[in-house]
Amino acid sequence: MKKSFILFIGLFFLSACDLSPKMKEAKDIIGAPEAFKYAASEKGDLGTWKVAEPADHQDRGAWWWVFKDKTLHELMTQVESQNPSVAAMAARVIQARQTANVATSALFPIITGRGDATREQPNAVTRGLAPGTAQKIENSYSYGLNLSYELDLFGRVKNLRASSKADAESADKNYHNMLLALQADVAQAYFTLRALDAEIALLERTVSLRDESVSILKKRLAVGMISEMDIAAATVEAEGARRSLNAVRQSRNEIENALAVLLGQTPAQFTLAAAPLAADVPQVPAGLPSALLERRPDIAAAQADMVAANKRIGLAMAAFFPSLSLTGAGGFESDVLGDLFQWSSRSWAIGPLLTMPIFSGGRDLAIEKRAEAAYDESMANYRGVVLNAFRDVEDVLSLQKTLAQQSESQKLAQRAARRAADIAQRRYDNGDMGLYEKIIAERSALDIEREGLQLQGQRLAASVRLIRSLGGGW
Repeated sequence: MKKSFILFIGLFFLSACDLSPKMKEAKDIIGAPEAFKYAASEKGDLGTWKVAEPADHQDRGAWWWVFKDKTLHELMTQVESQNPSVAAMAARVIQARQTANVATSALFPIITGRGDATREQPNAVTRGLAPGTAQKIENSYSYGLNLSYELDLFGRVKNLRASSKADAESADKNYHNMLLALQADVAQAYFTLRALDAEIALLERTVSLRDESVSILKKRLAVGMISEMDIAAATVEAEGARRSLNAVRQSRNEIENALAVLLGQTPAQFTLAAAPLAADVPQVPAGLPSALLERRPDIAAAQADMVAANKRIGLAMAAFFPSLSLTGAGGFESDVLGDLFQWSSRSWAIGPLLTMPIFSGGRDLAIEKRAEAAYDESMANYRGVVLNAFRDVEDVLSLQKTLAQQSESQKLAQRAARRAADIAQRRYDNGDMGLYEKIIAERSALDIEREGLQLQGQRLAASVRLIRSLGGGW
Protein backbone atom coordinates (compact mmCIF):
# COMPACT_ATOMS: atom_id res chain seq x y z
CA MET A 1 0.00 0.00 0.00
CA LYS A 2 2.81 2.37 0.89
CA LYS A 3 4.62 1.63 -2.37
CA SER A 4 1.47 2.27 -4.38
CA PHE A 5 0.98 5.59 -2.63
CA ILE A 6 4.57 6.64 -3.35
CA LEU A 7 4.14 5.60 -7.00
CA PHE A 8 0.94 7.63 -7.24
CA ILE A 9 2.61 10.73 -5.79
CA GLY A 10 5.52 10.32 -8.19
CA LEU A 11 3.23 10.05 -11.20
CA PHE A 12 1.30 13.10 -10.00
CA PHE A 13 4.41 15.26 -9.90
CA LEU A 14 5.59 13.97 -13.23
CA SER A 15 2.23 14.86 -14.77
CA ALA A 16 2.73 18.45 -13.56
CA CYS A 17 6.15 18.61 -15.22
CA ASP A 18 6.54 21.14 -18.06
CA LEU A 19 9.65 20.81 -20.21
CA SER A 20 9.06 23.99 -22.22
CA PRO A 21 11.58 26.79 -21.45
CA LYS A 22 10.58 29.91 -19.55
CA MET A 23 8.94 32.52 -21.78
CA LYS A 24 10.74 35.82 -22.22
CA GLU A 25 8.79 38.88 -21.15
CA ALA A 26 7.78 41.34 -23.86
CA LYS A 27 9.77 44.08 -22.15
CA ASP A 28 12.88 41.88 -22.37
CA ILE A 29 12.41 41.38 -26.11
CA ILE A 30 11.92 45.04 -26.96
CA GLY A 31 11.58 48.10 -24.78
CA ALA A 32 8.87 50.72 -25.27
CA PRO A 33 9.84 54.43 -25.26
CA GLU A 34 8.37 56.69 -22.61
CA ALA A 35 6.51 58.82 -25.17
CA PHE A 36 5.91 59.00 -28.91
CA LYS A 37 8.37 61.24 -30.73
CA TYR A 38 5.75 63.29 -32.60
CA ALA A 39 2.91 63.12 -30.07
CA ALA A 40 1.09 66.40 -29.58
CA SER A 41 -0.19 67.67 -26.23
CA GLU A 42 -3.43 65.89 -25.45
CA LYS A 43 -5.21 68.79 -23.77
CA GLY A 44 -8.72 69.88 -24.45
CA ASP A 45 -12.01 68.11 -24.99
CA LEU A 46 -11.55 64.65 -26.48
CA GLY A 47 -15.25 64.14 -27.08
CA THR A 48 -16.32 60.49 -26.89
CA TRP A 49 -12.75 59.26 -27.24
CA LYS A 50 -10.89 57.87 -24.24
CA VAL A 51 -7.27 56.90 -23.80
CA ALA A 52 -7.18 53.10 -23.78
CA GLU A 53 -5.80 51.05 -20.93
CA PRO A 54 -3.68 48.06 -21.92
CA ALA A 55 -6.22 45.27 -22.35
CA ASP A 56 -6.30 43.58 -25.71
CA HIS A 57 -9.16 41.31 -24.64
CA GLN A 58 -11.57 44.22 -24.23
CA ASP A 59 -14.04 45.09 -26.96
CA ARG A 60 -12.83 48.02 -29.02
CA GLY A 61 -16.37 48.97 -29.97
CA ALA A 62 -17.52 51.17 -32.82
CA TRP A 63 -14.50 53.47 -32.91
CA TRP A 64 -15.80 55.21 -36.05
CA TRP A 65 -18.50 57.00 -34.03
CA VAL A 66 -15.82 59.53 -33.14
CA PHE A 67 -16.52 60.99 -36.62
CA LYS A 68 -20.27 61.30 -35.87
CA ASP A 69 -21.34 60.07 -39.31
CA LYS A 70 -24.37 57.76 -39.55
CA THR A 71 -23.63 56.78 -43.14
CA LEU A 72 -20.14 55.64 -42.15
CA HIS A 73 -21.65 53.57 -39.34
CA GLU A 74 -24.02 51.86 -41.79
CA LEU A 75 -21.10 50.98 -44.05
CA MET A 76 -19.11 49.56 -41.13
CA THR A 77 -21.91 47.20 -40.17
CA GLN A 78 -21.74 45.70 -43.66
CA VAL A 79 -18.01 44.98 -43.57
CA GLU A 80 -18.15 42.33 -40.84
CA SER A 81 -21.24 40.62 -42.25
CA GLN A 82 -20.55 40.72 -46.02
CA ASN A 83 -16.81 40.99 -46.72
CA PRO A 84 -15.53 37.60 -48.02
CA SER A 85 -12.07 38.01 -46.44
CA VAL A 86 -13.67 38.48 -43.02
CA ALA A 87 -15.82 35.38 -43.56
CA ALA A 88 -12.76 33.33 -44.55
CA MET A 89 -10.78 34.51 -41.53
CA ALA A 90 -13.72 33.78 -39.22
CA ALA A 91 -13.81 30.23 -40.57
CA ARG A 92 -10.09 29.95 -39.92
CA VAL A 93 -10.66 30.98 -36.30
CA ILE A 94 -13.26 28.23 -35.92
CA GLN A 95 -10.79 25.69 -37.34
CA ALA A 96 -8.10 26.76 -34.88
CA ARG A 97 -10.49 26.58 -31.94
CA GLN A 98 -11.62 23.09 -32.89
CA THR A 99 -8.00 22.01 -33.24
CA ALA A 100 -7.48 23.23 -29.69
CA ASN A 101 -10.54 21.21 -28.62
CA VAL A 102 -9.03 18.12 -30.24
CA ALA A 103 -5.83 18.66 -28.24
CA THR A 104 -7.86 19.17 -25.05
CA SER A 105 -9.62 15.84 -25.58
CA ALA A 106 -6.27 14.08 -24.97
CA LEU A 107 -6.61 14.99 -21.28
CA PHE A 108 -9.49 12.51 -20.98
CA PRO A 109 -9.71 8.74 -21.48
CA ILE A 110 -10.75 7.40 -24.87
CA ILE A 111 -13.56 4.84 -24.55
CA THR A 112 -14.72 2.88 -27.59
CA GLY A 113 -17.32 0.21 -27.99
CA ARG A 114 -16.63 -3.05 -29.80
CA GLY A 115 -18.66 -5.96 -31.09
CA ASP A 116 -17.51 -9.07 -32.90
CA ALA A 117 -19.10 -12.19 -34.38
CA THR A 118 -16.90 -14.84 -36.04
CA ARG A 119 -17.73 -18.16 -37.72
CA GLU A 120 -14.59 -20.23 -38.39
CA GLN A 121 -13.55 -23.69 -39.55
CA PRO A 122 -10.07 -24.40 -38.11
CA ASN A 123 -7.32 -26.03 -40.19
CA ALA A 124 -6.94 -29.73 -39.34
CA VAL A 125 -3.15 -29.77 -39.72
CA THR A 126 -2.70 -26.95 -37.21
CA ARG A 127 -4.82 -28.92 -34.79
CA GLY A 128 -2.61 -32.04 -35.18
CA LEU A 129 -5.33 -34.04 -36.97
CA ALA A 130 -5.05 -36.18 -40.05
CA PRO A 131 -5.77 -34.44 -43.33
CA GLY A 132 -9.37 -34.74 -44.41
CA THR A 133 -10.64 -35.12 -40.87
CA ALA A 134 -13.94 -33.31 -40.56
CA GLN A 135 -13.73 -30.27 -38.32
CA LYS A 136 -16.51 -28.68 -36.33
CA ILE A 137 -17.30 -25.14 -37.33
CA GLU A 138 -16.66 -22.80 -34.38
CA ASN A 139 -18.56 -19.63 -33.53
CA SER A 140 -17.28 -16.76 -31.43
CA TYR A 141 -19.18 -13.75 -30.12
CA SER A 142 -18.01 -10.81 -28.07
CA TYR A 143 -18.93 -7.25 -27.19
CA GLY A 144 -17.70 -4.74 -24.69
CA LEU A 145 -15.69 -1.53 -24.14
CA ASN A 146 -12.06 -0.60 -24.69
CA LEU A 147 -10.33 2.13 -22.69
CA SER A 148 -7.10 3.99 -23.31
CA TYR A 149 -5.62 6.85 -21.29
CA GLU A 150 -2.18 8.42 -21.51
CA LEU A 151 -0.66 9.61 -18.27
CA ASP A 152 0.86 12.98 -19.06
CA LEU A 153 4.14 12.30 -17.29
CA PHE A 154 6.30 14.95 -18.91
CA GLY A 155 3.73 17.47 -20.09
CA ARG A 156 3.38 16.21 -23.67
CA VAL A 157 -0.41 16.49 -23.69
CA LYS A 158 -0.31 19.66 -21.61
CA ASN A 159 2.06 21.38 -24.03
CA LEU A 160 0.14 20.14 -27.05
CA ARG A 161 -3.03 21.64 -25.59
CA ALA A 162 -1.28 24.91 -24.67
CA SER A 163 0.27 25.34 -28.12
CA SER A 164 -3.07 24.64 -29.82
CA LYS A 165 -4.84 27.16 -27.59
CA ALA A 166 -2.16 29.74 -28.40
CA ASP A 167 -2.63 29.02 -32.11
CA ALA A 168 -6.36 29.61 -31.68
CA GLU A 169 -5.64 32.85 -29.83
CA SER A 170 -3.35 33.96 -32.65
CA ALA A 171 -6.01 33.17 -35.25
CA ASP A 172 -8.56 35.18 -33.28
CA LYS A 173 -6.22 38.19 -33.03
CA ASN A 174 -5.41 37.96 -36.73
CA TYR A 175 -9.14 38.01 -37.42
CA HIS A 176 -9.56 41.21 -35.40
CA ASN A 177 -6.49 42.70 -37.06
CA MET A 178 -7.94 42.02 -40.50
CA LEU A 179 -11.32 43.39 -39.45
CA LEU A 180 -9.72 46.55 -38.08
CA ALA A 181 -7.71 46.96 -41.29
CA LEU A 182 -10.81 46.55 -43.47
CA GLN A 183 -12.80 48.96 -41.32
CA ALA A 184 -9.99 51.50 -41.63
CA ASP A 185 -9.88 50.98 -45.40
CA VAL A 186 -13.62 51.60 -45.61
CA ALA A 187 -13.36 54.76 -43.50
CA GLN A 188 -10.44 56.12 -45.52
CA ALA A 189 -12.19 55.36 -48.81
CA TYR A 190 -15.35 56.99 -47.46
CA PHE A 191 -13.60 60.25 -46.52
CA THR A 192 -11.72 60.27 -49.82
CA LEU A 193 -15.05 59.93 -51.60
CA ARG A 194 -16.57 62.76 -49.55
CA ALA A 195 -13.61 64.99 -50.42
CA LEU A 196 -14.21 64.19 -54.09
CA ASP A 197 -17.91 65.03 -53.62
CA ALA A 198 -16.89 68.45 -52.32
CA GLU A 199 -14.52 68.92 -55.25
CA ILE A 200 -17.23 67.94 -57.70
CA ALA A 201 -19.66 70.43 -56.17
CA LEU A 202 -17.00 73.17 -56.39
CA LEU A 203 -16.12 72.34 -60.00
CA GLU A 204 -19.78 72.15 -61.03
CA ARG A 205 -20.28 75.68 -59.70
CA THR A 206 -17.10 76.76 -61.45
CA VAL A 207 -18.16 75.26 -64.79
CA SER A 208 -21.55 76.93 -64.48
CA LEU A 209 -19.92 80.31 -63.80
CA ARG A 210 -17.44 79.81 -66.67
CA ASP A 211 -20.25 78.97 -69.11
CA GLU A 212 -22.21 81.97 -67.92
CA SER A 213 -19.15 84.16 -68.41
CA VAL A 214 -18.70 82.89 -71.98
CA SER A 215 -22.34 83.74 -72.73
CA ILE A 216 -21.91 87.28 -71.38
CA LEU A 217 -18.71 87.76 -73.36
CA LYS A 218 -20.43 86.65 -76.54
CA LYS A 219 -23.03 89.36 -76.03
CA ARG A 220 -20.27 91.90 -75.53
CA LEU A 221 -18.55 90.68 -78.67
CA ALA A 222 -21.77 91.22 -80.62
CA VAL A 223 -21.77 94.93 -79.71
CA GLY A 224 -18.03 95.28 -80.30
CA MET A 225 -16.98 95.73 -76.68
CA ILE A 226 -14.37 92.91 -76.71
CA SER A 227 -12.34 90.91 -79.17
CA GLU A 228 -12.60 87.26 -80.14
CA MET A 229 -9.40 86.60 -78.18
CA ASP A 230 -11.34 87.20 -74.96
CA ILE A 231 -13.98 84.66 -76.05
CA ALA A 232 -11.28 82.10 -76.84
CA ALA A 233 -9.57 82.60 -73.50
CA ALA A 234 -12.85 82.28 -71.57
CA THR A 235 -13.80 79.17 -73.57
CA VAL A 236 -10.43 77.54 -72.85
CA GLU A 237 -10.92 78.23 -69.13
CA ALA A 238 -14.46 76.83 -69.16
CA GLU A 239 -13.41 73.64 -70.94
CA GLY A 240 -10.44 73.25 -68.61
CA ALA A 241 -12.77 73.34 -65.62
CA ARG A 242 -15.04 70.82 -67.34
CA ARG A 243 -12.11 68.45 -67.95
CA SER A 244 -11.15 68.70 -64.28
CA LEU A 245 -14.75 67.96 -63.31
CA ASN A 246 -14.86 64.82 -65.48
CA ALA A 247 -11.52 63.62 -64.06
CA VAL A 248 -12.73 64.03 -60.48
CA ARG A 249 -16.00 62.25 -61.32
CA GLN A 250 -13.99 59.33 -62.71
CA SER A 251 -11.91 59.19 -59.52
CA ARG A 252 -15.09 59.15 -57.48
CA ASN A 253 -16.48 56.26 -59.54
CA GLU A 254 -13.33 54.24 -58.93
CA ILE A 255 -13.37 54.92 -55.18
CA GLU A 256 -17.07 53.99 -55.03
CA ASN A 257 -16.34 50.72 -56.86
CA ALA A 258 -13.50 49.93 -54.46
CA LEU A 259 -15.80 50.65 -51.52
CA ALA A 260 -18.41 48.29 -52.95
CA VAL A 261 -15.88 45.43 -53.07
CA LEU A 262 -14.81 46.11 -49.47
CA LEU A 263 -18.47 45.78 -48.49
CA GLY A 264 -18.78 42.46 -50.34
CA GLN A 265 -20.90 43.81 -53.17
CA THR A 266 -20.49 44.20 -56.91
CA PRO A 267 -20.08 47.80 -58.11
CA ALA A 268 -23.43 47.54 -59.93
CA GLN A 269 -25.16 46.81 -56.60
CA PHE A 270 -23.69 49.73 -54.70
CA THR A 271 -24.29 53.46 -54.99
CA LEU A 272 -23.46 56.08 -52.39
CA ALA A 273 -25.18 59.44 -52.76
CA ALA A 274 -23.10 62.59 -52.55
CA ALA A 275 -22.84 64.28 -49.15
CA PRO A 276 -20.84 67.15 -47.60
CA LEU A 277 -17.32 66.65 -46.28
CA ALA A 278 -17.00 66.75 -42.49
CA ALA A 279 -15.68 70.11 -41.32
CA ASP A 280 -14.16 68.93 -38.03
CA VAL A 281 -11.25 66.54 -37.56
CA PRO A 282 -11.50 64.59 -34.27
CA GLN A 283 -8.61 64.77 -31.83
CA VAL A 284 -7.29 61.26 -31.25
CA PRO A 285 -4.85 60.92 -28.30
CA ALA A 286 -1.92 58.62 -28.94
CA GLY A 287 -1.60 57.51 -25.31
CA LEU A 288 1.58 55.85 -24.03
CA PRO A 289 3.83 53.65 -26.18
CA SER A 290 3.81 50.92 -23.52
CA ALA A 291 0.05 50.56 -23.92
CA LEU A 292 0.47 49.92 -27.64
CA LEU A 293 2.02 46.51 -26.92
CA GLU A 294 -1.36 45.17 -25.83
CA ARG A 295 -3.71 47.38 -27.82
CA ARG A 296 -2.83 46.23 -31.32
CA PRO A 297 -4.25 42.85 -32.35
CA ASP A 298 -1.29 42.06 -34.63
CA ILE A 299 1.07 42.40 -31.64
CA ALA A 300 -1.20 40.17 -29.57
CA ALA A 301 -1.20 37.62 -32.41
CA ALA A 302 2.61 37.68 -32.59
CA GLN A 303 2.79 37.16 -28.83
CA ALA A 304 0.41 34.19 -29.05
CA ASP A 305 2.63 32.74 -31.78
CA MET A 306 5.56 32.97 -29.36
CA VAL A 307 3.60 31.11 -26.70
CA ALA A 308 2.70 28.36 -29.18
CA ALA A 309 6.31 28.02 -30.33
CA ASN A 310 7.51 27.90 -26.72
CA LYS A 311 5.12 25.09 -25.83
CA ARG A 312 6.16 23.12 -28.91
CA ILE A 313 9.70 22.99 -27.49
CA GLY A 314 8.31 21.22 -24.42
CA LEU A 315 6.31 18.96 -26.70
CA ALA A 316 9.45 18.04 -28.63
CA MET A 317 11.50 17.44 -25.47
CA ALA A 318 8.86 15.04 -24.12
CA ALA A 319 9.80 12.62 -26.92
CA PHE A 320 13.06 11.87 -25.06
CA PHE A 321 11.21 10.50 -22.02
CA PRO A 322 9.03 7.44 -21.40
CA SER A 323 5.34 7.43 -22.24
CA LEU A 324 2.92 5.58 -19.98
CA SER A 325 -0.61 4.67 -21.00
CA LEU A 326 -3.33 2.73 -19.22
CA THR A 327 -5.31 0.33 -21.37
CA GLY A 328 -8.31 -1.69 -20.45
CA ALA A 329 -11.04 -3.83 -21.97
CA GLY A 330 -14.20 -5.29 -20.55
CA GLY A 331 -17.22 -7.09 -21.92
CA PHE A 332 -18.63 -10.49 -22.68
CA GLU A 333 -17.32 -13.38 -24.79
CA SER A 334 -18.94 -16.71 -25.69
CA ASP A 335 -18.97 -19.38 -28.37
CA VAL A 336 -22.74 -19.59 -28.06
CA LEU A 337 -24.79 -16.54 -28.90
CA GLY A 338 -27.40 -17.43 -26.32
CA ASP A 339 -24.82 -17.47 -23.55
CA LEU A 340 -23.17 -14.16 -24.56
CA PHE A 341 -25.11 -12.07 -22.06
CA GLN A 342 -24.61 -14.48 -19.16
CA TRP A 343 -22.66 -13.12 -16.19
CA SER A 344 -20.30 -16.08 -16.44
CA SER A 345 -19.32 -14.90 -19.96
CA ARG A 346 -17.85 -11.67 -18.69
CA SER A 347 -14.20 -10.84 -19.34
CA TRP A 348 -11.87 -7.94 -18.55
CA ALA A 349 -8.27 -6.90 -18.81
CA ILE A 350 -6.33 -3.87 -17.61
CA GLY A 351 -2.70 -2.89 -17.54
CA PRO A 352 -0.13 -0.22 -18.21
CA LEU A 353 1.73 0.25 -21.48
CA LEU A 354 5.19 1.80 -21.15
CA THR A 355 7.18 2.93 -24.17
CA MET A 356 10.75 4.22 -23.93
CA PRO A 357 12.69 5.86 -26.77
CA ILE A 358 16.02 4.10 -27.36
CA PHE A 359 17.24 5.01 -30.84
CA SER A 360 15.64 7.27 -33.46
CA GLY A 361 18.56 8.14 -35.70
CA GLY A 362 18.67 11.73 -34.45
CA ARG A 363 15.03 12.42 -35.37
CA ASP A 364 13.88 13.54 -31.90
CA LEU A 365 16.91 15.80 -31.46
CA ALA A 366 16.27 17.38 -34.87
CA ILE A 367 12.64 17.99 -33.95
CA GLU A 368 13.72 19.69 -30.71
CA LYS A 369 16.25 21.92 -32.50
CA ARG A 370 13.64 22.80 -35.10
CA ALA A 371 11.20 23.80 -32.35
CA GLU A 372 13.84 25.97 -30.69
CA ALA A 373 14.61 27.68 -34.00
CA ALA A 374 10.89 28.26 -34.56
CA TYR A 375 10.70 29.92 -31.13
CA ASP A 376 13.66 32.17 -31.99
CA GLU A 377 11.90 33.04 -35.25
CA SER A 378 8.68 33.91 -33.41
CA MET A 379 10.58 36.24 -31.07
CA ALA A 380 12.22 37.97 -34.02
CA ASN A 381 8.83 38.30 -35.73
CA TYR A 382 7.33 39.73 -32.55
CA ARG A 383 10.09 42.31 -32.31
CA GLY A 384 9.57 43.24 -35.96
CA VAL A 385 5.81 43.64 -35.48
CA VAL A 386 6.35 45.88 -32.45
CA LEU A 387 8.93 48.03 -34.24
CA ASN A 388 6.58 48.44 -37.22
CA ALA A 389 3.76 49.34 -34.84
CA PHE A 390 5.82 52.13 -33.28
CA ARG A 391 6.83 53.33 -36.72
CA ASP A 392 3.20 53.36 -37.90
CA VAL A 393 2.14 55.55 -34.99
CA GLU A 394 5.09 57.92 -35.34
CA ASP A 395 4.51 58.25 -39.10
CA VAL A 396 0.86 59.20 -38.64
CA LEU A 397 1.56 61.57 -35.75
CA SER A 398 4.16 63.31 -37.91
CA LEU A 399 1.74 63.35 -40.87
CA GLN A 400 -1.02 64.86 -38.73
CA LYS A 401 1.27 67.69 -37.61
CA THR A 402 2.32 68.36 -41.20
CA LEU A 403 -1.25 68.33 -42.50
CA ALA A 404 -2.39 70.63 -39.68
CA GLN A 405 0.35 73.12 -40.55
CA GLN A 406 -0.48 72.88 -44.24
CA SER A 407 -4.15 73.40 -43.46
CA GLU A 408 -3.44 76.61 -41.56
CA SER A 409 -1.27 77.92 -44.39
CA GLN A 410 -3.89 76.91 -46.94
CA LYS A 411 -6.64 78.78 -45.11
CA LEU A 412 -4.56 81.98 -45.15
CA ALA A 413 -3.72 81.46 -48.83
CA GLN A 414 -7.36 80.76 -49.69
CA ARG A 415 -8.57 83.98 -48.07
CA ALA A 416 -5.87 85.93 -49.87
CA ALA A 417 -6.61 84.26 -53.22
CA ARG A 418 -10.34 84.87 -52.84
CA ARG A 419 -9.73 88.53 -52.07
CA ALA A 420 -7.38 88.81 -55.07
CA ALA A 421 -10.03 87.24 -57.33
CA ASP A 422 -12.68 89.69 -56.07
CA ILE A 423 -10.37 92.65 -56.67
CA ALA A 424 -9.53 91.35 -60.14
CA GLN A 425 -13.24 91.01 -60.95
CA ARG A 426 -13.93 94.61 -59.90
CA ARG A 427 -10.95 95.95 -61.83
CA TYR A 428 -12.03 93.95 -64.88
CA ASP A 429 -15.56 95.30 -64.60
CA ASN A 430 -14.13 98.84 -64.37
CA GLY A 431 -11.89 98.24 -67.37
CA ASP A 432 -8.67 98.51 -65.38
CA MET A 433 -7.61 94.88 -66.02
CA GLY A 434 -7.68 92.52 -68.96
CA LEU A 435 -9.63 89.26 -69.07
CA TYR A 436 -6.49 87.13 -68.98
CA GLU A 437 -5.32 88.64 -65.66
CA LYS A 438 -8.79 88.13 -64.18
CA ILE A 439 -8.80 84.47 -65.30
CA ILE A 440 -5.39 83.87 -63.69
CA ALA A 441 -6.68 85.25 -60.37
CA GLU A 442 -9.84 83.11 -60.51
CA ARG A 443 -7.88 79.99 -61.45
CA SER A 444 -5.52 80.52 -58.52
CA ALA A 445 -8.45 80.91 -56.11
CA LEU A 446 -10.08 77.74 -57.49
CA ASP A 447 -6.88 75.68 -57.20
CA ILE A 448 -6.29 76.76 -53.61
CA GLU A 449 -9.90 76.03 -52.63
CA ARG A 450 -9.64 72.56 -54.17
CA GLU A 451 -6.40 72.04 -52.27
CA GLY A 452 -8.22 72.88 -49.04
CA LEU A 453 -10.87 70.22 -49.71
CA GLN A 454 -8.19 67.66 -50.47
CA LEU A 455 -6.30 68.55 -47.29
CA GLN A 456 -9.45 68.15 -45.21
CA GLY A 457 -10.03 64.71 -46.69
CA GLN A 458 -6.41 63.78 -46.00
CA ARG A 459 -6.67 64.93 -42.38
CA LEU A 460 -9.77 62.79 -41.81
CA ALA A 461 -8.07 59.81 -43.46
CA ALA A 462 -4.98 60.41 -41.29
CA SER A 463 -7.18 60.26 -38.17
CA VAL A 464 -8.50 56.89 -39.32
CA ARG A 465 -4.95 55.73 -39.95
CA LEU A 466 -3.90 56.78 -36.44
CA ILE A 467 -6.82 54.90 -34.90
CA ARG A 468 -5.82 51.82 -36.86
CA SER A 469 -2.15 52.21 -35.82
CA LEU A 470 -3.21 52.44 -32.17
CA GLY A 471 -5.23 49.22 -32.44
CA GLY A 472 -8.73 50.72 -32.45
CA GLY A 473 -10.69 52.62 -29.83
CA TRP A 474 -12.58 51.83 -26.65
